[in-house]
This record gives sequence, structure tokens and C-alpha cells, in this order.
Amino acid sequence: MKLKTTNNLKVLIVLPGFPLDINSIKGGVHAAVSNLLHGFLSNEIAVRVLSFNSEINNRQIYKYSDSIEIVYEPEGPFPFHSLNYLFKGPSILKKNIREFNPDILHFQTGNTLMFTRLFGTLHVKSILTIHAFAFEELKTKTSTKDKLTFWFNGLINELLPIKNIIYISASSQSKHFSKRINNAALIPNALRPAYFNIPVSENTKNQLLYIGVINNRKNLIHLLQTLSCLQDENIFFTLNVLGGFKDKEYENLVEDYMNKSQLKNHVHFRGWVNQDDAINFISNSNILVIPSFQETLPMVIAENMAAGKVVVSSAVGGIPEMIEDQKNGFLFNLSDSNSLYKILQSLYNNDQLVVQIGKKAKEFAIARYHCDEVAAKTISFYKKVLSN
Repeated sequence: MKLKTTNNLKVLIVLPGFPLDINSIKGGVHAAVSNLLHGFLSNEIAVRVLSFNSEINNRQIYKYSDSIEIVYEPEGPFPFHSLNYLFKGPSILKKNIREFNPDILHFQTGNTLMFTRLFGTLHVKSILTIHAFAFEELKTKTSTKDKLTFWFNGLINELLPIKNIIYISASSQSKHFSKRINNAALIPNALRPAYFNIPVSENTKNQLLYIGVINNRKNLIHLLQTLSCLQDENIFFTLNVLGGFKDKEYENLVEDYMNKSQLKNHVHFRGWVNQDDAINFISNSNILVIPSFQETLPMVIAENMAAGKVVVSSAVGGIPEMIEDQKNGFLFNLSDSNSLYKILQSLYNNDQLVVQIGKKAKEFAIARYHCDEVAAKTISFYKKVLSN
């Protein structure tokens, strides 16, 4: 497939598991890439997204636009991603390089995906966007299997480094101590216009939202415990949980707590939803709560701020870069068991405060996260890397 472009800049974006149905994207790196592609639409560059997918047996190509295509390649026959990336990935990547002849390889995740760069593809200038650090996430893992996996991922990142880096937060940049970096840029993840088009609510319905995977690191149980304490004081919020469990032990813990509490009529587990449904939930909510132990720069915070929603979050990772406490959102300390309680108590039935904070949040998001602005900064970084 020949892509239309009026200049010579061609970018091959590489990532695993990009959904075959792009409307089913749930968030995370896939949402970041999808939003970035939307920003690229108004720029004169050619883009191929190369996705390694374990659920297909034959190559599939999706034409996103005249200048953007998504190529889905079968990941390989092995039961482990790392083995597929090591033994099949390099030949797949080289094939796409020959076909597309890119100026830049833009990896949207590191870890064992770096195996694909072996055996002849290192001559193309490469960029890595760091969305998370394996060694940081390792600290929150409890099972031996998870610990070994994240330790191994972190080791691969050190042994097969990319020298041109995009950080999505200053916090990420401060944690990356590699001295082998040639070029670096601080560019946050992009958001589509749909989030900015949601108007700021004029009143509060005391609707809370949680979005993301449900596991120990995300710490949903802390929010549930806080809601129980608020109910004891006749303060009743409704909570919609968008996401799913990946840890059976944590799932049992949450289910056991729900069975013992009085929250069943006020907490609704919706499972994973697509982006359109997520936007509807955001539109009908007032407050997003992030009780995580560890984060980098959560897209759900930017999405809710763009929609003019109040974000209440633990002060971890890069989140304090996004939220100025009591100005455009609220931060709480997990070491203080009453901190989240006090913030939600102050927001309950408080139309004036919810509207005030929501407007400030939207103003901040417009200036920082719009996909057109992020795409322009990314292209500028591509050109900087190519000029060195």
C-alpha cells in the first residue's frame, strides 16, 4: 500500500497488541498511540504502525488514512512474548523496514520488544517513548513470577538501550539515569478533541469514577474503604468502576470486602469499556479518583481534566506535575488514612467547588494535552534526531 506524503519524513511506530478493532481500545499505551495518530492527520508525514499480535495467524493491514496505515503481524508460535520477539521479531521488523523505508523507528514500549531490534535493524535511528519503568513497577509486584518478569524486562531495557528518548513526565526523566542518551524530549501523551468537547458540569451529582486495571498497585480497596467510612456519616457517593481484574488474589480481596460492606447499591463494576463508552461515563461523572501506589502519568487523569472533571489522586509518580493541589484538582497522601476521606467529604454536594476546580482542570488540559499540540512536538523531536 502506497501512502501519500508531500515530504520525506516517514515514521514506523512499533508496539505490541494494538487492537484489530481500534474502537475497542481500553486505554494505556494503545490509547496514547491512537490519539497521537489522530494528531498526525493534520501533518504531512507518512506513518506505518507495526503491531505484533498474538491472536492472528496472518498479516492484516488497516488503512487509517491516506498517510497512515496499521500493519498487524502474527507475533509468532511461542507461548512467551519474549521468545517470539527474539526469534521472529527481527525478521518481521526488517521486512517492514524494507517495505516502508522509514526515517525513524518509534518504539512505544521497551522491555523484551527490544529483541526485535537485533540482527540488522539498528542502523535506522530509533526513538523510545517511556510510559513506565519496569524496575519501578517491580516494587509493587507480589508474586515471584511477576517479580522475575519485571526484573527481566528492566534488565533488557538496560542491555539494549535506545539513545533517543521521549519522556511523558518530568518524574520519568528524573528516574532515568542512563548516560547513553543522545537526545531527549518531554512530551506528554495526547488526547483527542472528544474529551475537550465535554462541557464542564454546572452541578454535582456525587458521581465518582475509577478507570483502569484493578490490582494491588492501583489500590482500589483504599477507595472502597473510604466510601464505607463516608457512608457511616450519611455521605453517599455513587462509584462506577471501569476496568477489570488481572490478579485473582486481589479480585478475591475486593469481592470479599464488597460482600461485607454496605456498598453494593452504590458501587458498580462495569468491566472494560471502549473509548466511546468511557467518554460517556466521564461525561456523566463529576470526580475521578486515583488511589494508586505507583503511576507514571495516567492518561485517565488528562482525559478527565480535559472534560472539566475534578480529579482526586494519590500524590505519586508524575501526578503532581498534572495536578496543582486545590487549584485544578486534589492530591492526597496514602500514608494518611483520612486524607482521601476529607477531600471527598469537602466535595460532597458542593456544586461551587466542583465547577470551580473543573474549569481550572480544563484550562490546564487544553494548553498541554491536545493531540495536535502533542503531534507537533513529536514531529519536531523526530527532525531533531534526524539532524544529529
